[in-house]
Amino acid sequence: MTDEPARKPKFSKDLLDLRHTEVTLAKQGMYADAHKVKVRADAMEAAEIERMQAEREQQISHAEVKYLHKQEQELRALRQRIQVGAEEQRKARQMDLERLLQRYHNTKAALELQQTAERVRDRRGLSSTSISTSAASSRLG
Repeated sequence: MTDEPARKPKFSKDLLDLRHTEVTLAKQGMYADAHKVKVRADAMEAAEIERMQAEREQQISHAEVKYLHKQEQELRALRQRIQVGAEEQRKARQMDLERLLQRYHNTKAALELQQTAERVRDRRGLSSTSISTSAASSRLG
């Protein structure tokens, strides 16, 4: 399941007592009783190992769920940051556009005023020149 090295199982006190009793009976020459105790101890050990493995798998499963949930939250936060950043960029571009448009309108209005003033000056200059030219030609003629 994982690459983690196998941990030495921690057996219950009852199992350890049975193993101690098995050794003691064997040393006393009571092999039949020692064998019966060994069979009970082996069954108990198998059940405890199975229980420990189930607990370990449950811990791993819980850790995986927790990790996936954390990843989902981080992904959600990143997406939100991206969305906020994109919105800020869009607003900044909109403000830049409005600023440029305002500058364009101001420049256009200033140029129009300047051109109007020049046209008025030219008309006045032409009309005064034409009046003086027509006055001079009427004197000559």
